[in-house]
Amino acid sequence: MIFVKPHGKILIAAGKEKSARNDICEALRCKDSIAKVFLKKGIVPEAFFIKENDFKDPARLKKKILSKNPFCIFNLFEGFSEDPQKEVTFVKLLESVNIPFTGNSCFTLSACLDKMKAKSILQKNNLPVARSILVKSAKNIAIKKGLTFPLFIKPCSEDASVGIYKDSLAYNKEELIVAIKKRLKRFCEGVVIEEFLPGKEYSVALLGNDSYEVLGISEIDYSKYEKFLPFLTYDAKWESRTAEYRAILPDYEPKISKTLRKNIIDLSGKAARALACRGYFRVDLRQKAGNLFIMDINPNPDINTDSGYMKLAYNRGYTYEEIIDRIVQLSDCH
Repeated sequence: MIFVKPHGKILIAAGKEKSARNDICEALRCKDSIAKVFLKKGIVPEAFFIKENDFKDPARLKKKILSKNPFCIFNLFEGFSEDPQKEVTFVKLLESVNIPFTGNSCFTLSACLDKMKAKSILQKNNLPVARSILVKSAKNIAIKKGLTFPLFIKPCSEDASVGIYKDSLAYNKEELIVAIKKRLKRFCEGVVIEEFLPGKEYSVALLGNDSYEVLGISEIDYSKYEKFLPFLTYDAKWESRTAEYRAILPDYEPKISKTLRKNIIDLSGKAARALACRGYFRVDLRQKAGNLFIMDINPNPDINTDSGYMKLAYNRGYTYEEIIDRIVQLSDCH
């Protein structure tokens, strides 16, 4: 049961921009679902929309938040289409005014939004990641010795599969150069080139702060979809009009051996601790030659009622209301 402090309110923060991507628009849909949860409990939340102009005057934005006298902010803000780093800036502001908020900290969001930084942290903790390099210029691209094709290309500072296109998998240097040049025109912070992990993909939904509860594991076996690419592009993940979106469906109750399940859970927990994850988050892994590698850590993932995260929670016996309630409790505002 959510405890509401007197004279305080719950704000649901979400970004608002003129032309948002599908993944950012989903946060607005999620805002409505979460608002319904509070309303059922007799709590009237207030939507707090964040616009790009708000960051031109951080002091004013801070004052705007404080004037609402919130005892908790349910944070669904994921930055803007052309400026994902504002997600980190907003949470840093919340931390500076000591307002409890749901989800992950500034440190975790910042680390996970920089894929090379996240890889470095994971490697320092002796956790397996694909070998990779960061490229910031299309001039004189040198392939790291020992880095073997096929290679996967993705933006260093994006999430939600932004920048993952059909040409993200390069089988030779010519394809690689073309793909790199295409992305550097848009993603100025550079692109990550890493060895491709061709095996099954696993996503682990976790909940908690110091102690993590595993809500479930989903699996995508790309060998079942031979006419499609062996990875999900942005469109395959977010555009319902595409054949890939309709065809490639994760298995939310996969038949996994006890040993493999234990290894997946163990690696996910260690990765989450290395990046100081808290609240709700997801760890993605893939196999290569029978070995598991950590592919990505997704702090504050999509928690719409029909999201993959929630489907795993439902399979564990939770209701949507119970998960939202737990997320609020984990923000230390109960």
